[in-house]
Amino acid sequence: MNGFTNHCFCYICTMKKHLLLLIFVCSAMCSCVRAPQPDYPVPTRQQLEWQQLETYAFVHFGLNTFNDLEWGYGNTPASTFNPVELDCEQWVRTFKACGMKAVILTAKHHDGFCLWPTTTTDYNISNSPYKDGKGDLVKELSEACHKYGLKFGLYLSPWDRHNAEYGKEGYVETYHKQIEELTTNYGPLFEFWFDGANGGNGWYGGADETRSIVASEYYDYERARNTIWRNHPDAMIIGGTVPTIRWVGNEQGWAGDTQWSAVEMSNLEDCDYLTRGSQNGDVWLPSEADVSIRPGWFYHAREDHQVKSLESLVDIYYRSVGHNANLLLNFPINLDGKISQMDSIRAIEWFEVIQKDMSDNLLKNCNVSANNVRSNRFKAENVLLDDYDRYWAVEDGLKKAELQFDFPERTAVNRVLLQEYIPNGQNVSSFSLERFINGKWLPIEVTEDLTTIGHKRIVRFQTVSMDKLRIRFKTCKGTLCISNVAAYCAEALLTEPIIRRGFDNVVSMSCAEKNAEIRYTLDGSEPNSQSMLYKLPFELDSKATVKAISVDPHNGKQSSVASRAFDIPTTKFDVVFPLDQMSRRMFDDNVFTAYYLNENKSYIELDLKESMNISGIRYLPSQARDADQHIANYEVYVDDRLVSQGEFSNISNNPIEQVIRFEPINGRRLRFVATRFTNDASQGAVAEFSIVTN
Repeated sequence: MNGFTNHCFCYICTMKKHLLLLIFVCSAMCSCVRAPQPDYPVPTRQQLEWQQLETYAFVHFGLNTFNDLEWGYGNTPASTFNPVELDCEQWVRTFKACGMKAVILTAKHHDGFCLWPTTTTDYNISNSPYKDGKGDLVKELSEACHKYGLKFGLYLSPWDRHNAEYGKEGYVETYHKQIEELTTNYGPLFEFWFDGANGGNGWYGGADETRSIVASEYYDYERARNTIWRNHPDAMIIGGTVPTIRWVGNEQGWAGDTQWSAVEMSNLEDCDYLTRGSQNGDVWLPSEADVSIRPGWFYHAREDHQVKSLESLVDIYYRSVGHNANLLLNFPINLDGKISQMDSIRAIEWFEVIQKDMSDNLLKNCNVSANNVRSNRFKAENVLLDDYDRYWAVEDGLKKAELQFDFPERTAVNRVLLQEYIPNGQNVSSFSLERFINGKWLPIEVTEDLTTIGHKRIVRFQTVSMDKLRIRFKTCKGTLCISNVAAYCAEALLTEPIIRRGFDNVVSMSCAEKNAEIRYTLDGSEPNSQSMLYKLPFELDSKATVKAISVDPHNGKQSSVASRAFDIPTTKFDVVFPLDQMSRRMFDDNVFTAYYLNENKSYIELDLKESMNISGIRYLPSQARDADQHIANYEVYVDDRLVSQGEFSNISNNPIEQVIRFEPINGRRLRFVATRFTNDASQGAVAEFSIVTN
């Protein structure tokens, strides 16, 4: 070996030693900054990707649409399904325009009518006039989703009120064949829905009877899951005995202030439990909040004026996505086969408001610090990065910590958004918000419980100014990991006034915005900033339609129009039965007070004092939390003549005002008889009741 070669050899050996030393040092450093251990349960990759969708659409369309029903009985002819301008691309363009990333189609509702040409039953789209029996709505919508880049999912009701074999072994095989068809012929599915409504009265091939099943045993959900996952291994499942996500426990689109993604599977029948989950849950089962943009799930022309207000939809977003739940917003397709213009405009407006509310993160130029940092890899500044996998974490065993943001100048704030790094679990169980102003730390007053965070928590409060913002994480069950924090100052969104008329016929109005004026009309005309100014409650002892708006007197901005149609006042009728004083609750316009009907005489009878043209009734079930004793079936008599009878479909999960209309009949006495109550209760509750006159 010559000198030069020897020199090179020695140099290489030295470099190898340095490299080995560097590797050793780096390894030692890495061992000191290891990532926090997950606090189980944690989401699967599929659950994490699903939760990041946040908002998507539900579609209800079928025979119910064309027969003005919510829950079809299974006896309406397939020939009545006949949309003349059906346009799935119009649906999908609407969903995309309002920021939604997916859509779930109700391929079969409880009436049993199938929107694809299934081989399992002749009660399907091929026996309708649509496209001369050559249509396939499932295919049309799945192709439209593929074209516009939206994910596609399906709802398939386990209950079938049309099938003659329902409740027997034969139907189970039919149902599984339908699952096989839907999961093999229509491309990737991101979610599959099993509804919780199972068994009851139905047509059942003409048997016209009540059939009961034990859902957990009858449908063989485990087999269904295997079919779904064989064809779509990433699909989420809701309902049944094998869910990977959970229903939030109501059909009003809101999740609880406390919203754990973990649950104990034994409690999934408890709706109140579903809205909050469990800190001690052993299964990761994040929640999905479903709600319709209209009162009903299917289209009804009579609800054209009842599309949810912009303010209501914005509130639903903050109480679903902002409470650690995904939002599934339903769009009832109209008789033409399209989303009604009013619905699509409202949904797009809603998305634009949300986008504007959170368009400017006020923390982006702040100096951020924390009282504890695990290491430089998990520094506090990570919460301001646009990188989900870089987060702030604290040392193991620390159950509380603080983040502080110093603003460059005094700043107005009314929203704070927080996200945990949930691949490590959901750990925060309480936190608080504080602002520093005029040399002092003050609590930020909020109207919700600051408990859980999870995938996303958005806290709203009255606009306040601050020099600094401090977030105190007060209790955590595992290692604190925060991936994102943001603050915003959203413009005021004026809400519709609330209009009430009590038993004494006195009308009162209120709105959430303290500094707003209320302007109103009594003749049904649209109010404006020059209409009558509401100052004090006033008497209204006649039939009238009251419309009102909230107006910002500083800039003239106004809310959507609130409208209440008041029929004959209490002075125009006598209550014949029931006679006790508590019956006044049915006419006090307080939706949270209710009168419980007599167990043996479950009816209301009114004497109008003189003959009138009676054309309907309005019944509102109790709106109190956990109320479940609703009237399910009814009869209406005028002067002892039966004029209407039927059921209030789905009233257990959707306890909205029920309006029954019939051909006007001249009479004096009206009797409303409750013939059945939800959950087979022996008596039912009435929050509000009124007569509709012509």
